[in-house]
Amino acid sequence: MRFFAPKFVALGVLSLLSVASVAQLPKLKLEKPKVNINVPTSGGGSTTKTGSDIGLGKKDPSGLFKNCTDDPSADFHRKDIVEKLHTLEAEMVKSTIDYEVLTKLIFEMDRTSGHINKLEPKVDRADFDAKYTPLKTRADKENAIYADAQKLEEAMQEDYEAEAKMQSPDPLSFRAEGYYGHSACYCRDRAEDTKTYAEYVASKQKYMELVGQLKGYVNNETQSMFTNMDACLKNGNAYAAWAANENYDKAIKAYAAEKQASNPQAVIKRCSEYLEALDRIETDYSLNFDAAAKSALADGKSKTTKVKTDAEAYINNGGYQKYLDTEHAAEIAKVFLPKAGTKNPTLEAGATNYIKGTEYGEYIEDYKIKVASTTRCVSVSPDYIVHKNEFGIPLYQYKEFAVAFKGADGKCYWASVYANYTYKGGGTYATVADWGADAPEEMACANVMK
Repeated sequence: MRFFAPKFVALGVLSLLSVASVAQLPKLKLEKPKVNINVPTSGGGSTTKTGSDIGLGKKDPSGLFKNCTDDPSADFHRKDIVEKLHTLEAEMVKSTIDYEVLTKLIFEMDRTSGHINKLEPKVDRADFDAKYTPLKTRADKENAIYADAQKLEEAMQEDYEAEAKMQSPDPLSFRAEGYYGHSACYCRDRAEDTKTYAEYVASKQKYMELVGQLKGYVNNETQSMFTNMDACLKNGNAYAAWAANENYDKAIKAYAAEKQASNPQAVIKRCSEYLEALDRIETDYSLNFDAAAKSALADGKSKTTKVKTDAEAYINNGGYQKYLDTEHAAEIAKVFLPKAGTKNPTLEAGATNYIKGTEYGEYIEDYKIKVASTTRCVSVSPDYIVHKNEFGIPLYQYKEFAVAFKGADGKCYWASVYANYTYKGGGTYATVADWGADAPEEMACANVMK
């Protein structure tokens, strides 16, 4: 067997010597190596660049950017913004600019410009900005105007939207209070929902000033609203003329011809209401009347006032009372006593006494009539009339009489009088009559004896 002890000893000694040697060596400072890249210069030499400056000094193919880098992302954004610049230049020379497109284009170019500045902070973009900045300044201004015009359009379309078709309802209900007042006389809505004509003019003027600063901008909905409003105003003039002429002939002139003799109070009321309606039309907040419409309204009010005055004079001068008297005389001239049946002097005397008596006198006080004298009595029913209940059992029997009398007012009247006899049973009735009578009716005194 062989032994290697000396080798182990030698190694141990060597290890100790190595440790001692290391302990005596000086400490070394380790640093991260720098990566230096030689970049050719325009003079044929080279310069050293680091980090994000790799390739710095290049020129963009468009010629609008200088001192560019080799960063592919920056290169992509430069190409993109140059392409958008051409789009912007083309848009701004159009006779009609699409401001929706322009707004979006400026937003995207500003965002891309920010990416380029971040990726290439040392890039020279003076040539690009010389083209872009004046276009952006103009676009920003016009886009702001476009935004204001849009807001105004939305408000106007809500406030001034109108039906172009003219309606012709009864002016008496025009802008009237309550459920039956119509809200759209020809094309506009009710007061609380609609702006005034002056506000419409001011809004339209402001809008035209705004869009006048834009190139070729037209909103078809807004133009339609203006067209309808112009038609609405034209219809308003036609409505005023119609109310003061054709409808006046129907609602006032014809009405007065039909009603004045028999009911002048109704004519006066109708005229008063129509004058109020013409006032509401004349002073309507949403209208702008031309000279012809104003003249028609004034004439309509004058004609209506005359009809009202004539009706008042007809009452005050006694014409209406004369008419009433004539009509009343014609009515009572048709009234006669019923034809006489079998005479019964005893019961006729009883009927006459009942008319002159206290009970009937109290009854006709409600009619403001007093009996002055009786003039005639006739038997109406030739025989007794039996009144039965639902089972066919007699309740009473009666005879009817007609008594004519003169009232304290000098007028002649007549009334039906009844002699009633209560049923006693066994086919017998009371022998003493209970008297009753109807309300009196006036008749011509000349008819009493006919």
